[in-house]
Amino acid sequence: MVQAKTINPANNWWGAIAAAFEDGYIAINQAGQIVAFNPSALEILQISEAQMEDPGWWKSPSAGALGRLLQEQKEFVGHKIQQDVPHKKDCWLHVTGKALHTSTETGYMLTFRDVTGYLEIYRSLNTIISSLDDIILEMTIDGIILHVWMNRSARLTLPWMEMQGKSAYHYMPDRLKKEIQQLIHEVVISGKEVVRVMLDPLDRDQQVWYRIRLLRPGTANNTIILSIHDVTAENKANQELREARKQLEDSQQVFKSVFDYSPTGIALLSLDGQWLDVNASLLDTLGYTHEEISGIGACDLIHPEDLDTAIAQIQQISDRKINSYRAERRYRHREGHYIHMCLACTAMLNPDGTVRYLIVQMIDVTELKHLDSEARKKNIILHATSIDLQQKIKQLFELNQIIAHNLRGPATALISSVELLPELHNMQEQHTLLNHMKNSANSIINTLNDLKEVLAQHANTDLPFTQCDLEDITSKLWSSLNLQVVEKNAQLKMHFQIPVLLYSRPYLENILFHLINNALTYTRPEAPPEITISTWQEEDQVVLMVRDNGIGIDLQKHREQLFRYKKKFHRGYESNGVGLFMVRNQIQTFGGRLDVKSEVGKGSSFFVYFNNRVLIKKEDE
Repeated sequence: MVQAKTINPANNWWGAIAAAFEDGYIAINQAGQIVAFNPSALEILQISEAQMEDPGWWKSPSAGALGRLLQEQKEFVGHKIQQDVPHKKDCWLHVTGKALHTSTETGYMLTFRDVTGYLEIYRSLNTIISSLDDIILEMTIDGIILHVWMNRSARLTLPWMEMQGKSAYHYMPDRLKKEIQQLIHEVVISGKEVVRVMLDPLDRDQQVWYRIRLLRPGTANNTIILSIHDVTAENKANQELREARKQLEDSQQVFKSVFDYSPTGIALLSLDGQWLDVNASLLDTLGYTHEEISGIGACDLIHPEDLDTAIAQIQQISDRKINSYRAERRYRHREGHYIHMCLACTAMLNPDGTVRYLIVQMIDVTELKHLDSEARKKNIILHATSIDLQQKIKQLFELNQIIAHNLRGPATALISSVELLPELHNMQEQHTLLNHMKNSANSIINTLNDLKEVLAQHANTDLPFTQCDLEDITSKLWSSLNLQVVEKNAQLKMHFQIPVLLYSRPYLENILFHLINNALTYTRPEAPPEITISTWQEEDQVVLMVRDNGIGIDLQKHREQLFRYKKKFHRGYESNGVGLFMVRNQIQTFGGRLDVKSEVGKGSSFFVYFNNRVLIKKEDE
């Protein structure tokens, strides 16, 4: 046993020796007081000498894991601990604890070094190693396995760790043995890396593929590095990629055939509306050649009224709000006229989801539009004819009632007078009776004349329609009624949003005359007449309004009788009760209608609704 050698404590070498240690150390006596430490300990822990010598600091949480070990005073070798060090995020120490013995007392010492950098390098190496191929062998050119590394589980299951020091050929089938020997020979001769991909080398699973790489680490030694990597997933992915490419090529071929030979017009469009490609069918429909249409933007051919909608829909596809749309547009033919096209547009997307281009299919529906337009026109004519027929039946019914009511009384009175006349001998009585008979006959004639005029209106539906200037017609009618206008100090206001009306001028003049004349007739003595005539558009109808501030009509009482023949609602006014009856019949002759709003003592408003109907000639009815 070698006995410890005693050296003079006063020797100046002790301080230099302590400072030369790269490892830090701390020694405490039996009472737990710090009796020794070196500069490396202060540097590693980043503390001052005062903190190092303070037993209270070592018992505080600031001392971290090293402080706890110093308190426990256990013996151990090579523990790794994580230590709290100021201004250092992550610090790891390699620590050894040992007891100290002198001739008089016992102490304790910790030695430690900072291994943070080594651990980081170790982690990086582990990451690199874990990313290597599944199995790596180092062997001699004769096939003796020197080292084995396995970083991931491999499907090529062999007792790899037991194979070190043994021949690799012992574990290979004859087919693979010959192939590996040939590859090793090739590597030794050429000095270059050799790579092969083969189906399961052990012939166990025909669906497992491996890539084998052989290379020499250097010309000085006599070894070969062999790496084996499972490429089943990679090979399967490549196979699926080949299948996908084949399917894509087939799809492209099908699309090309459809594009080239389809009777439907097909075009590929960029998002800025440029033709990328156009098939022969669409060229024939639009009348252009490939060269001509390539210099024209698709939007340049769209009818101006359809352009804003087309741009908005393309923008929605560009913004990925929609993926497709259907629409009907008008496109300009090469000869200058527009044709109606029914189209379907679909976005072709890039892998990242952005729009690559647009696929547009177009069908010329111009002929169908014409047929549809003709059908609509026929339907309108049929509908108008039906309305006219119903109206005429209704009016004939009314005329029948008028004849029955208005002619029966005067005719009965006339017959009675004729029977009574022979019995009268007094000349005065005969004269009176004859006057009575004359009045009855005049009443019958007047009624027949009125009915004749109504029938003439219905028979004259083929009157020409002309552009009627409403302000001009109204002004002339107002002048013709000048005596009443001046007598009653009447005022006229005109507000024509629709200044010109396509209508039969004689009918329009008669309608306005009766409505204005009624407004001048049924006035209040205390209020000068104020008459307003206006027009405006209401859906598919033009509305003419004549409003006055006259005596008004009690509509709750008289609405049902308002437009009847010879109906009077006010006493003391010159009226025969035929005006509104005639006006309504004139308006209804061309499919319009007449309405009224009135309040007693405040005035009336008459509304004429001119129907935008198709004019029907008599030979078409």
